[in-house]
Amino acid sequence: MSSERASGILLHITSLPSPYGIGDFGPEAYKFVDFLHETNQKLWQILPLTPTEKCSPYSSVSAFAGNPLLISPDKLCDMKLLTKEDLILPSAYSFDDKYVKFKHVTEYKHMILRKAFENFSNKKRANIILKEFLQSEHDWLDDYSLYMTIKERQNKKSWSEWSRDLKFHQKDKLQQVRETQQNTIAYHIFTQYIFHEQWTHLKIYANQLNVKLIGDIPIYVDYNSADVWSNTEIFQLDNSTLLPSVVSGYPPDDCSTNGQNWNTPIYNWNDSLKKPAVFNWWIKRLEKTLQMVDIVRIDHFRGLESYWSIPVDANHVPLQPKDGQWVKGPGAEFFHAIFNALGKDLPLIVEDLGNITKEIVELREQFNLTGIRILQFAFTFQPDNLHLPHNYPPNCTAYTGTHDTLTVVGWWTHHASKEEKKNFLEYINIPIMHDDDDYEQLGNQDIVISYLDKHINWYFIQMVLATVANRTIIEFQDVLGLNNDCRMNDPSLSSDPDCDGPQNWAWRFTWTMVRDKFREKLKFFTNIYNRK
Repeated sequence: MSSERASGILLHITSLPSPYGIGDFGPEAYKFVDFLHETNQKLWQILPLTPTEKCSPYSSVSAFAGNPLLISPDKLCDMKLLTKEDLILPSAYSFDDKYVKFKHVTEYKHMILRKAFENFSNKKRANIILKEFLQSEHDWLDDYSLYMTIKERQNKKSWSEWSRDLKFHQKDKLQQVRETQQNTIAYHIFTQYIFHEQWTHLKIYANQLNVKLIGDIPIYVDYNSADVWSNTEIFQLDNSTLLPSVVSGYPPDDCSTNGQNWNTPIYNWNDSLKKPAVFNWWIKRLEKTLQMVDIVRIDHFRGLESYWSIPVDANHVPLQPKDGQWVKGPGAEFFHAIFNALGKDLPLIVEDLGNITKEIVELREQFNLTGIRILQFAFTFQPDNLHLPHNYPPNCTAYTGTHDTLTVVGWWTHHASKEEKKNFLEYINIPIMHDDDDYEQLGNQDIVISYLDKHINWYFIQMVLATVANRTIIEFQDVLGLNNDCRMNDPSLSSDPDCDGPQNWAWRFTWTMVRDKFREKLKFFTNIYNRK
Protein backbone atom coordinates (compact mmCIF):
# COMPACT_ATOMS: atom_id res chain seq x y z
CA MET A 1 0.00 0.00 0.00
CA SER A 2 1.15 3.55 -0.70
CA SER A 3 3.50 5.10 1.88
CA GLU A 4 2.19 8.61 1.12
CA ARG A 5 1.36 10.61 4.26
CA ALA A 6 -2.38 11.12 4.36
CA SER A 7 -5.16 11.82 6.83
CA GLY A 8 -8.89 11.39 6.81
CA ILE A 9 -12.15 11.17 8.69
CA LEU A 10 -14.10 8.23 10.10
CA LEU A 11 -17.82 8.79 9.51
CA HIS A 12 -20.37 6.25 8.40
CA ILE A 13 -22.84 7.07 5.63
CA THR A 14 -25.80 6.72 8.01
CA SER A 15 -24.47 9.62 10.12
CA LEU A 16 -24.74 12.13 7.28
CA PRO A 17 -27.50 14.75 7.27
CA SER A 18 -30.52 13.96 5.12
CA PRO A 19 -34.22 14.86 5.19
CA TYR A 20 -35.09 11.16 4.96
CA GLY A 21 -34.11 10.01 8.45
CA ILE A 22 -30.74 8.45 7.62
CA GLY A 23 -27.62 9.47 5.75
CA ASP A 24 -27.50 8.29 2.15
CA PHE A 25 -25.69 8.65 -1.18
CA GLY A 26 -27.45 11.92 -1.96
CA PRO A 27 -26.36 15.58 -2.02
CA GLU A 28 -25.10 15.60 1.57
CA ALA A 29 -22.62 12.81 0.82
CA TYR A 30 -21.17 14.90 -2.01
CA LYS A 31 -21.09 17.91 0.30
CA PHE A 32 -19.09 15.87 2.82
CA VAL A 33 -16.60 14.88 0.11
CA ASP A 34 -16.26 18.61 -0.64
CA PHE A 35 -15.54 19.21 3.07
CA LEU A 36 -12.82 16.55 3.00
CA HIS A 37 -11.28 18.08 -0.12
CA GLU A 38 -11.38 21.63 1.28
CA THR A 39 -9.63 20.54 4.50
CA ASN A 40 -7.03 18.48 2.57
CA GLN A 41 -8.26 15.13 3.84
CA LYS A 42 -7.43 12.29 1.48
CA LEU A 43 -9.27 9.45 3.22
CA TRP A 44 -12.90 8.79 4.15
CA GLN A 45 -13.34 5.71 6.30
CA ILE A 46 -16.83 4.23 6.53
CA LEU A 47 -18.35 1.20 8.24
CA PRO A 48 -19.68 -1.83 6.30
CA LEU A 49 -22.11 -0.91 3.51
CA THR A 50 -23.87 -4.27 3.64
CA PRO A 51 -27.60 -4.66 4.44
CA THR A 52 -28.73 -5.35 7.98
CA GLU A 53 -32.03 -6.17 9.63
CA LYS A 54 -30.62 -4.89 12.91
CA CYS A 55 -28.98 -1.55 13.66
CA SER A 56 -25.35 -2.63 13.46
CA PRO A 57 -23.69 -2.51 10.03
CA TYR A 58 -21.50 -5.36 11.31
CA SER A 59 -24.54 -7.67 11.45
CA SER A 60 -25.51 -8.28 7.85
CA VAL A 61 -27.77 -10.52 5.79
CA SER A 62 -25.13 -10.54 3.04
CA ALA A 63 -21.39 -9.93 2.85
CA PHE A 64 -21.75 -8.88 -0.80
CA ALA A 65 -24.97 -6.87 -1.11
CA GLY A 66 -25.47 -3.18 -0.41
CA ASN A 67 -27.80 -1.67 2.18
CA PRO A 68 -30.92 -0.31 0.39
CA LEU A 69 -31.43 2.20 3.23
CA LEU A 70 -28.42 4.11 1.88
CA ILE A 71 -30.08 4.71 -1.49
CA SER A 72 -30.81 8.40 -2.00
CA PRO A 73 -34.45 9.35 -2.70
CA ASP A 74 -33.24 12.60 -4.28
CA LYS A 75 -31.09 10.65 -6.73
CA LEU A 76 -34.10 8.45 -7.55
CA CYS A 77 -35.89 11.64 -8.55
CA ASP A 78 -32.91 12.62 -10.71
CA MET A 79 -33.22 9.21 -12.39
CA LYS A 80 -36.90 9.97 -13.10
CA LEU A 81 -37.99 7.00 -11.00
CA LEU A 82 -39.77 9.13 -8.39
CA THR A 83 -41.31 12.58 -8.16
CA LYS A 84 -40.93 15.01 -5.28
CA GLU A 85 -44.54 14.24 -4.36
CA ASP A 86 -43.60 10.58 -3.93
CA LEU A 87 -41.13 11.59 -1.22
CA ILE A 88 -43.65 13.33 1.04
CA LEU A 89 -43.42 11.72 4.48
CA PRO A 90 -46.67 9.99 5.54
CA SER A 91 -48.01 11.02 8.94
CA ALA A 92 -47.29 7.53 10.30
CA TYR A 93 -43.54 8.21 10.18
CA SER A 94 -41.32 10.74 11.91
CA PHE A 95 -37.58 11.38 11.62
CA ASP A 96 -34.97 13.08 13.76
CA ASP A 97 -31.95 15.05 12.60
CA LYS A 98 -29.78 13.81 15.47
CA TYR A 99 -30.30 10.04 15.26
CA VAL A 100 -31.74 7.31 13.04
CA LYS A 101 -35.15 5.84 13.84
CA PHE A 102 -34.42 2.53 12.15
CA LYS A 103 -37.97 1.14 12.05
CA HIS A 104 -39.47 4.30 10.56
CA VAL A 105 -36.61 4.70 8.09
CA THR A 106 -36.78 1.06 6.96
CA GLU A 107 -40.52 1.14 6.31
CA TYR A 108 -40.37 4.51 4.56
CA LYS A 109 -37.39 3.64 2.37
CA HIS A 110 -38.86 0.34 1.20
CA MET A 111 -42.18 2.06 0.50
CA ILE A 112 -40.56 4.55 -1.88
CA LEU A 113 -38.17 1.95 -3.30
CA ARG A 114 -41.11 -0.24 -4.28
CA LYS A 115 -42.71 2.78 -5.95
CA ALA A 116 -39.43 3.44 -7.79
CA PHE A 117 -39.31 -0.22 -8.82
CA GLU A 118 -42.82 -0.02 -10.27
CA ASN A 119 -41.83 3.01 -12.34
CA PHE A 120 -38.56 1.39 -13.39
CA SER A 121 -40.42 -1.77 -14.48
CA ASN A 122 -42.41 0.28 -16.98
CA LYS A 123 -39.27 1.30 -18.82
CA LYS A 124 -38.52 -0.48 -22.10
CA ARG A 125 -35.09 -1.82 -21.13
CA ALA A 126 -35.89 -2.60 -17.49
CA ASN A 127 -35.71 -6.38 -17.84
CA ILE A 128 -32.55 -6.22 -19.93
CA ILE A 129 -30.82 -3.92 -17.41
CA LEU A 130 -31.64 -6.18 -14.46
CA LYS A 131 -30.72 -9.32 -16.39
CA GLU A 132 -27.34 -7.88 -17.33
CA PHE A 133 -26.71 -6.73 -13.76
CA LEU A 134 -27.65 -10.17 -12.41
CA GLN A 135 -25.22 -11.80 -14.84
CA SER A 136 -22.39 -9.46 -13.80
CA GLU A 137 -23.00 -10.18 -10.08
CA HIS A 138 -24.25 -13.76 -10.39
CA ASP A 139 -21.79 -15.23 -7.87
CA TRP A 140 -23.84 -13.75 -5.02
CA LEU A 141 -26.89 -11.88 -6.34
CA ASP A 142 -28.96 -14.90 -7.39
CA ASP A 143 -28.68 -16.44 -3.91
CA TYR A 144 -29.21 -13.09 -2.20
CA SER A 145 -32.39 -12.25 -4.12
CA LEU A 146 -33.72 -15.76 -3.51
CA TYR A 147 -32.87 -15.59 0.18
CA MET A 148 -34.60 -12.22 0.67
CA THR A 149 -37.64 -13.37 -1.28
CA ILE A 150 -38.04 -16.64 0.61
CA LYS A 151 -37.51 -14.91 3.95
CA GLU A 152 -40.33 -12.49 3.16
CA ARG A 153 -42.67 -15.38 2.37
CA GLN A 154 -41.54 -17.16 5.56
CA ASN A 155 -42.51 -14.15 7.72
CA LYS A 156 -38.86 -13.36 8.51
CA LYS A 157 -38.22 -16.76 10.13
CA SER A 158 -34.64 -17.97 10.41
CA TRP A 159 -33.68 -20.10 7.43
CA SER A 160 -33.00 -22.96 9.87
CA GLU A 161 -36.80 -23.12 10.35
CA TRP A 162 -37.65 -23.28 6.65
CA SER A 163 -38.88 -26.49 5.03
CA ARG A 164 -36.13 -29.02 4.41
CA ASP A 165 -36.01 -28.48 0.65
CA LEU A 166 -35.54 -24.71 1.08
CA LYS A 167 -33.19 -25.02 4.04
CA PHE A 168 -30.93 -27.42 2.15
CA HIS A 169 -30.89 -25.23 -0.96
CA GLN A 170 -32.43 -27.86 -3.25
CA LYS A 171 -32.22 -26.76 -6.86
CA ASP A 172 -35.68 -27.87 -7.98
CA LYS A 173 -37.37 -26.00 -5.14
CA LEU A 174 -35.33 -22.86 -5.75
CA GLN A 175 -36.21 -22.94 -9.42
CA GLN A 176 -39.87 -23.10 -8.43
CA VAL A 177 -39.38 -19.97 -6.33
CA ARG A 178 -37.71 -18.22 -9.27
CA GLU A 179 -40.68 -19.00 -11.50
CA THR A 180 -43.45 -18.11 -9.02
CA GLN A 181 -41.86 -15.08 -7.32
CA GLN A 182 -40.36 -13.26 -10.26
CA ASN A 183 -41.55 -9.80 -9.23
CA THR A 184 -40.22 -9.97 -5.67
CA ILE A 185 -36.90 -11.36 -6.86
CA ALA A 186 -36.67 -8.59 -9.45
CA TYR A 187 -37.32 -6.00 -6.73
CA HIS A 188 -34.33 -7.17 -4.71
CA ILE A 189 -32.14 -7.21 -7.83
CA PHE A 190 -33.38 -3.68 -8.60
CA THR A 191 -32.42 -2.33 -5.16
CA GLN A 192 -28.92 -3.75 -5.61
CA TYR A 193 -28.65 -2.26 -9.08
CA ILE A 194 -29.66 1.20 -7.80
CA PHE A 195 -27.32 0.89 -4.82
CA HIS A 196 -24.46 0.01 -7.16
CA GLU A 197 -25.21 2.91 -9.51
CA GLN A 198 -25.48 5.53 -6.78
CA TRP A 199 -22.44 4.34 -4.84
CA THR A 200 -20.30 4.11 -7.98
CA HIS A 201 -21.07 7.72 -8.88
CA LEU A 202 -20.23 8.89 -5.35
CA LYS A 203 -16.96 6.96 -5.34
CA ILE A 204 -15.97 8.40 -8.73
CA TYR A 205 -16.66 11.91 -7.40
CA ALA A 206 -14.55 11.30 -4.29
CA ASN A 207 -11.67 9.83 -6.26
CA GLN A 208 -11.71 12.78 -8.67
CA LEU A 209 -11.12 15.03 -5.65
CA ASN A 210 -8.24 12.81 -4.49
CA VAL A 211 -10.29 11.27 -1.67
CA LYS A 212 -9.91 7.52 -1.21
CA LEU A 213 -12.58 5.43 0.49
CA ILE A 214 -11.70 2.98 3.25
CA GLY A 215 -14.23 0.19 3.61
CA ASP A 216 -14.66 -2.26 6.49
CA ILE A 217 -15.45 -5.96 6.59
CA PRO A 218 -16.10 -7.99 9.75
CA ILE A 219 -14.26 -11.30 9.83
CA TYR A 220 -17.47 -13.24 10.55
CA VAL A 221 -20.94 -13.20 8.97
CA ASP A 222 -24.35 -13.65 10.58
CA TYR A 223 -25.87 -17.12 10.69
CA ASN A 224 -29.12 -15.63 9.36
CA SER A 225 -27.59 -14.51 6.10
CA ALA A 226 -27.62 -15.43 2.44
CA ASP A 227 -23.93 -16.27 2.80
CA VAL A 228 -24.38 -19.09 5.32
CA TRP A 229 -27.61 -20.39 3.78
CA SER A 230 -26.07 -20.71 0.32
CA ASN A 231 -22.57 -21.79 1.43
CA THR A 232 -23.18 -24.17 4.32
CA GLU A 233 -20.14 -26.29 3.42
CA ILE A 234 -17.68 -23.54 4.35
CA PHE A 235 -18.98 -23.17 7.93
CA GLN A 236 -18.81 -25.44 10.98
CA LEU A 237 -22.45 -26.55 11.04
CA ASP A 238 -24.23 -29.70 12.19
CA ASN A 239 -24.84 -31.87 9.13
CA SER A 240 -28.42 -32.78 10.01
CA THR A 241 -29.78 -29.48 11.40
CA LEU A 242 -27.39 -27.02 9.69
CA LEU A 243 -27.17 -25.18 13.03
CA PRO A 244 -23.73 -24.00 14.21
CA SER A 245 -21.66 -26.66 15.93
CA VAL A 246 -19.46 -23.92 17.43
CA VAL A 247 -19.80 -20.13 17.56
CA SER A 248 -17.37 -17.23 17.63
CA GLY A 249 -16.52 -15.02 20.57
CA TYR A 250 -13.75 -13.84 22.87
CA PRO A 251 -12.49 -15.07 26.22
CA PRO A 252 -12.86 -13.15 29.50
CA ASP A 253 -10.45 -10.23 29.77
CA ASP A 254 -10.11 -6.79 31.37
CA CYS A 255 -12.78 -5.37 29.06
CA SER A 256 -15.32 -8.15 29.63
CA THR A 257 -15.05 -10.29 32.77
CA ASN A 258 -17.51 -12.86 31.36
CA GLY A 259 -16.06 -12.89 27.87
CA GLN A 260 -18.05 -12.29 24.68
CA ASN A 261 -20.34 -14.54 22.65
CA TRP A 262 -20.62 -13.15 19.12
CA ASN A 263 -22.87 -16.05 18.15
CA THR A 264 -21.76 -16.25 14.53
CA PRO A 265 -20.73 -19.46 12.78
CA ILE A 266 -17.02 -20.15 12.28
CA TYR A 267 -15.43 -21.06 8.97
CA ASN A 268 -14.22 -24.57 8.21
CA TRP A 269 -10.62 -23.37 8.33
CA ASN A 270 -9.24 -26.71 9.50
CA ASP A 271 -11.13 -29.10 7.21
CA SER A 272 -8.65 -29.84 4.41
CA LEU A 273 -11.43 -30.84 2.01
CA LYS A 274 -13.49 -27.70 2.61
CA LYS A 275 -10.71 -25.16 3.14
CA PRO A 276 -10.30 -24.43 -0.63
CA ALA A 277 -13.99 -23.46 -0.78
CA VAL A 278 -13.56 -21.19 2.26
CA PHE A 279 -10.58 -19.48 0.63
CA ASN A 280 -12.46 -19.13 -2.67
CA TRP A 281 -15.42 -17.47 -0.90
CA TRP A 282 -13.06 -15.06 0.86
CA ILE A 283 -11.29 -14.23 -2.39
CA LYS A 284 -14.62 -13.34 -4.00
CA ARG A 285 -15.60 -11.33 -0.92
CA LEU A 286 -12.41 -9.27 -0.93
CA GLU A 287 -12.52 -8.84 -4.71
CA LYS A 288 -16.07 -7.49 -4.49
CA THR A 289 -15.22 -5.17 -1.60
CA LEU A 290 -12.16 -3.81 -3.40
CA GLN A 291 -14.39 -2.98 -6.36
CA MET A 292 -16.48 -0.87 -4.00
CA VAL A 293 -13.75 0.91 -2.02
CA ASP A 294 -10.09 1.83 -2.41
CA ILE A 295 -8.77 0.35 0.85
CA VAL A 296 -10.22 -2.44 3.02
CA ARG A 297 -10.00 -2.72 6.79
CA ILE A 298 -10.35 -6.31 8.05
CA ASP A 299 -11.91 -6.47 11.50
CA HIS A 300 -10.53 -8.89 14.16
CA PHE A 301 -7.32 -9.78 12.34
CA ARG A 302 -6.20 -11.98 15.23
CA GLY A 303 -9.01 -14.40 14.32
CA LEU A 304 -7.11 -15.30 11.16
CA GLU A 305 -4.14 -16.48 13.22
CA SER A 306 -6.21 -18.20 15.94
CA TYR A 307 -9.85 -17.85 16.92
CA TRP A 308 -11.92 -18.35 20.07
CA SER A 309 -14.29 -21.27 19.52
CA ILE A 310 -17.28 -21.67 21.86
CA PRO A 311 -18.95 -25.10 21.82
CA VAL A 312 -22.73 -25.67 21.86
CA ASP A 313 -24.77 -28.11 23.93
CA ALA A 314 -27.02 -30.93 22.68
CA ASN A 315 -29.75 -28.38 21.89
CA HIS A 316 -27.29 -26.24 19.92
CA VAL A 317 -27.28 -23.54 22.59
CA PRO A 318 -23.81 -21.97 22.99
CA LEU A 319 -21.99 -22.56 26.26
CA GLN A 320 -20.41 -19.70 28.19
CA PRO A 321 -17.53 -17.83 26.50
CA LYS A 322 -15.19 -19.06 29.25
CA ASP A 323 -15.87 -22.61 28.03
CA GLY A 324 -14.30 -21.86 24.66
CA GLN A 325 -10.78 -22.43 23.46
CA TRP A 326 -8.23 -20.94 21.09
CA VAL A 327 -8.03 -22.84 17.81
CA LYS A 328 -5.36 -22.27 15.20
CA GLY A 329 -6.66 -20.38 12.17
CA PRO A 330 -5.45 -20.43 8.55
CA GLY A 331 -2.68 -17.90 9.13
CA ALA A 332 -0.12 -17.50 6.34
CA GLU A 333 -1.90 -20.00 4.11
CA PHE A 334 -4.92 -17.66 3.95
CA PHE A 335 -2.85 -14.67 2.84
CA HIS A 336 -0.87 -16.70 0.30
CA ALA A 337 -4.20 -17.74 -1.26
CA ILE A 338 -5.54 -14.17 -1.23
CA PHE A 339 -2.42 -12.59 -2.69
CA ASN A 340 -1.96 -15.30 -5.31
CA ALA A 341 -5.50 -14.70 -6.53
CA LEU A 342 -5.77 -10.91 -6.24
CA GLY A 343 -2.21 -9.59 -6.33
CA LYS A 344 0.47 -9.06 -3.71
CA ASP A 345 0.07 -5.34 -3.02
CA LEU A 346 -3.52 -5.30 -1.80
CA PRO A 347 -4.54 -2.13 0.06
CA LEU A 348 -5.42 -3.77 3.38
CA ILE A 349 -5.60 -2.45 6.94
CA VAL A 350 -5.83 -5.11 9.65
CA GLU A 351 -7.40 -4.45 13.03
CA ASP A 352 -4.68 -5.92 15.22
CA LEU A 353 -6.15 -5.12 18.65
CA GLY A 354 -6.87 -7.30 21.65
CA ASN A 355 -4.67 -10.07 22.99
CA ILE A 356 -1.87 -9.72 20.44
CA THR A 357 0.66 -12.55 20.57
CA LYS A 358 4.04 -12.76 18.87
CA GLU A 359 2.48 -15.12 16.29
CA ILE A 360 0.00 -12.39 15.28
CA VAL A 361 2.77 -9.81 15.01
CA GLU A 362 4.83 -12.21 12.91
CA LEU A 363 1.88 -12.90 10.60
CA ARG A 364 1.28 -9.19 10.10
CA GLU A 365 4.94 -8.48 9.43
CA GLN A 366 5.40 -11.51 7.16
CA PHE A 367 2.96 -9.97 4.68
CA ASN A 368 3.81 -6.32 5.47
CA LEU A 369 0.21 -5.66 6.50
CA THR A 370 -0.84 -2.28 7.87
CA GLY A 371 -1.88 -2.45 11.53
CA ILE A 372 -3.64 0.21 13.59
CA ARG A 373 -2.85 2.32 16.66
CA ILE A 374 -5.41 3.98 18.95
CA LEU A 375 -4.24 7.07 20.85
CA GLN A 376 -6.91 6.62 23.54
CA PHE A 377 -5.19 3.40 24.59
CA ALA A 378 -1.80 5.04 25.08
CA PHE A 379 -1.79 6.60 28.54
CA THR A 380 -2.16 3.68 30.93
CA PHE A 381 1.51 4.29 30.64
CA GLN A 382 4.38 2.10 29.92
CA PRO A 383 7.00 3.70 27.67
CA ASP A 384 6.82 0.67 25.34
CA ASN A 385 3.02 0.88 24.98
CA LEU A 386 2.56 0.40 21.23
CA HIS A 387 -0.22 3.03 21.17
CA LEU A 388 2.11 5.81 22.35
CA PRO A 389 3.05 7.98 19.36
CA HIS A 390 6.81 7.48 19.70
CA ASN A 391 6.27 3.73 19.13
CA TYR A 392 4.31 4.06 15.87
CA PRO A 393 5.89 2.52 12.77
CA PRO A 394 5.35 4.29 9.42
CA ASN A 395 3.32 1.33 8.16
CA CYS A 396 0.32 1.82 10.41
CA THR A 397 -2.94 3.73 10.54
CA ALA A 398 -3.25 5.92 13.64
CA TYR A 399 -6.65 6.80 15.12
CA THR A 400 -7.82 9.26 17.76
CA GLY A 401 -10.54 6.68 18.48
CA THR A 402 -12.78 4.24 16.62
CA HIS A 403 -16.50 3.60 16.21
CA ASP A 404 -16.31 1.34 19.30
CA THR A 405 -14.49 3.75 21.61
CA LEU A 406 -15.54 6.79 23.58
CA THR A 407 -15.18 10.16 21.91
CA VAL A 408 -11.93 11.84 22.93
CA VAL A 409 -13.77 14.51 24.94
CA GLY A 410 -15.92 11.82 26.54
CA TRP A 411 -12.89 9.69 27.38
CA TRP A 412 -11.04 12.61 28.99
CA THR A 413 -13.95 14.05 30.99
CA HIS A 414 -15.75 10.84 32.08
CA HIS A 415 -13.45 7.86 31.78
CA ALA A 416 -9.74 8.67 31.93
CA SER A 417 -8.28 8.03 35.37
CA LYS A 418 -6.25 10.61 37.28
CA GLU A 419 -3.21 8.53 36.48
CA GLU A 420 -3.95 8.60 32.75
CA LYS A 421 -4.45 12.37 32.82
CA LYS A 422 -1.19 12.80 34.72
CA ASN A 423 0.58 10.54 32.23
CA PHE A 424 -0.85 12.55 29.32
CA LEU A 425 0.32 15.84 30.82
CA GLU A 426 3.78 14.45 31.41
CA TYR A 427 3.88 13.13 27.86
CA ILE A 428 3.11 16.53 26.32
CA ASN A 429 5.23 18.39 28.90
CA ILE A 430 7.36 21.22 27.56
CA PRO A 431 10.89 21.62 28.89
CA ILE A 432 10.26 24.90 30.72
CA MET A 433 7.66 23.19 32.90
CA HIS A 434 10.56 21.51 34.69
CA ASP A 435 11.71 24.93 35.84
CA ASP A 436 10.00 25.70 39.16
CA ASP A 437 9.51 29.42 38.48
CA ASP A 438 8.04 28.92 35.03
CA TYR A 439 5.87 26.04 36.26
CA GLU A 440 4.24 28.32 38.84
CA GLN A 441 3.48 30.87 36.15
CA LEU A 442 1.92 28.23 33.93
CA GLY A 443 -0.33 26.99 36.71
CA ASN A 444 -0.87 23.62 38.37
CA GLN A 445 -2.08 20.39 36.82
CA ASP A 446 -5.70 20.87 37.92
CA ILE A 447 -5.93 24.11 35.95
CA VAL A 448 -4.38 22.50 32.89
CA ILE A 449 -6.74 19.51 33.15
CA SER A 450 -9.75 21.85 33.39
CA TYR A 451 -8.51 23.64 30.27
CA LEU A 452 -8.13 20.35 28.44
CA ASP A 453 -11.72 19.37 29.23
CA LYS A 454 -12.70 21.61 26.32
CA HIS A 455 -9.66 21.22 24.09
CA ILE A 456 -8.36 17.68 24.52
CA ASN A 457 -9.72 16.61 21.13
CA TRP A 458 -7.42 19.00 19.27
CA TYR A 459 -4.40 17.84 21.26
CA PHE A 460 -5.22 14.29 20.17
CA ILE A 461 -5.79 15.34 16.57
CA GLN A 462 -2.49 17.20 16.47
CA MET A 463 -0.64 14.27 18.06
CA VAL A 464 -1.83 11.64 15.57
CA LEU A 465 -1.25 13.93 12.60
CA ALA A 466 2.29 14.59 13.82
CA THR A 467 3.26 10.90 14.06
CA VAL A 468 5.25 8.98 11.47
CA ALA A 469 2.15 6.85 10.72
CA ASN A 470 1.55 6.97 6.98
CA ARG A 471 -2.19 7.27 7.53
CA THR A 472 -4.15 8.93 10.33
CA ILE A 473 -7.90 8.74 10.78
CA ILE A 474 -9.86 11.14 12.99
CA GLU A 475 -13.31 10.21 14.14
CA PHE A 476 -15.61 13.03 13.04
CA GLN A 477 -17.04 13.40 16.54
CA ASP A 478 -13.52 14.33 17.64
CA VAL A 479 -13.26 17.08 15.04
CA LEU A 480 -16.56 18.43 16.36
CA GLY A 481 -15.50 18.10 20.02
CA LEU A 482 -18.54 16.02 20.97
CA ASN A 483 -19.17 14.04 24.14
CA ASN A 484 -20.11 10.40 24.68
CA ASP A 485 -23.80 10.93 23.90
CA CYS A 486 -22.60 11.17 20.30
CA ARG A 487 -20.43 8.05 20.22
CA MET A 488 -21.26 5.61 17.45
CA ASN A 489 -21.25 2.38 19.42
CA ASP A 490 -20.89 1.20 22.99
CA PRO A 491 -20.12 -2.55 22.74
CA SER A 492 -21.54 -3.11 26.23
CA LEU A 493 -25.00 -1.98 25.09
CA SER A 494 -27.49 -3.59 22.73
CA SER A 495 -29.53 -1.88 20.04
CA ASP A 496 -33.09 -2.40 18.82
CA PRO A 497 -34.50 -1.40 15.42
CA ASP A 498 -37.85 -0.70 17.11
CA CYS A 499 -36.30 1.89 19.43
CA ASP A 500 -37.31 5.46 18.57
CA GLY A 501 -34.59 7.17 20.60
CA PRO A 502 -30.81 7.58 20.52
CA GLN A 503 -28.93 4.27 20.67
CA ASN A 504 -25.93 2.45 19.24
CA TRP A 505 -25.30 3.08 15.53
CA ALA A 506 -27.93 5.84 15.37
CA TRP A 507 -25.90 9.06 15.75
CA ARG A 508 -26.08 11.71 13.03
CA PHE A 509 -24.49 15.12 12.68
CA THR A 510 -25.87 18.39 11.33
CA TRP A 511 -23.88 20.98 9.44
CA THR A 512 -24.52 23.53 12.21
CA MET A 513 -22.08 21.48 14.32
CA VAL A 514 -19.29 22.06 11.77
CA ARG A 515 -17.97 25.47 12.76
CA ASP A 516 -15.62 27.41 10.50
CA LYS A 517 -12.82 27.29 13.07
CA PHE A 518 -12.99 23.47 13.05
CA ARG A 519 -12.43 23.47 9.30
CA GLU A 520 -9.56 25.91 9.63
CA LYS A 521 -7.82 23.99 12.44
CA LEU A 522 -8.18 20.65 10.68
CA LYS A 523 -6.69 22.05 7.49
CA PHE A 524 -3.91 23.84 9.41
CA PHE A 525 -2.74 20.76 11.31
CA THR A 526 -3.06 18.60 8.18
CA ASN A 527 -0.83 20.96 6.24
CA ILE A 528 1.75 21.57 8.96
CA TYR A 529 2.36 17.83 9.31
CA ASN A 530 2.69 17.32 5.56
CA ARG A 531 -0.48 15.30 4.98
CA LYS A 532 -2.05 17.63 2.40
